[in-house]
Amino acid sequence: MQDKSPSDKIQLRKALRAQRRGLSPQVQHETARTVAEIALGEAHFPLGQHIALFMSADGEVDTGPLLDGLLARGKACYLPVLVEDTTSLLFRQLVPGRPLVTNFYGLKEPDAEVPVIAPEQLDTVFMPLVGFDGSGNRLGMGKGYYDRTFAFLAENAAASPVLIGLAHECQRVGKLEAAAWDVPLWGILTGLGFTRFR
Repeated sequence: MQDKSPSDKIQLRKALRAQRRGLSPQVQHETARTVAEIALGEAHFPLGQHIALFMSADGEVDTGPLLDGLLARGKACYLPVLVEDTTSLLFRQLVPGRPLVTNFYGLKEPDAEVPVIAPEQLDTVFMPLVGFDGSGNRLGMGKGYYDRTFAFLAENAAASPVLIGLAHECQRVGKLEAAAWDVPLWGILTGLGFTRFR
């Protein structure tokens, strides 16, 4: 499946989001557990100490088991924060026991009093996505937040952080056409395992 136009991307997003929302609770649970085990095993990539991930919604891979495992290992975990009238993300530390607030998209994030970390200081970023292909191209929600935030990686692919997509296998497509501003994934982690692209 290859996307060729903005309208094709809209249709592809709709189809892939519907597929992941249609997954059974058992498949969701098994994928979340497998993804956490693989990531926490650090056999494919070192996690580092400063790790960003997201609070799952809309059928995305449940990051709960991964988050619990990271915190249990003493890792500093961060969540993306959207600020109105900006085009990139902030990352605020997730403080266990501190309530999250709901942003204007209905997503949970740390409140404004929680410390921010610069994107360049993160070691690993587990990214949400709608679709991905075998070359590490990522189809997001179309707002470009992650691409703008990590645009500096296009100039230095060896710089931190490592960008790992979390997805269900049903989100894999044949080929996605990358735009000049798209930042490719370093790797993808699904219920079937890990694939490195860079």
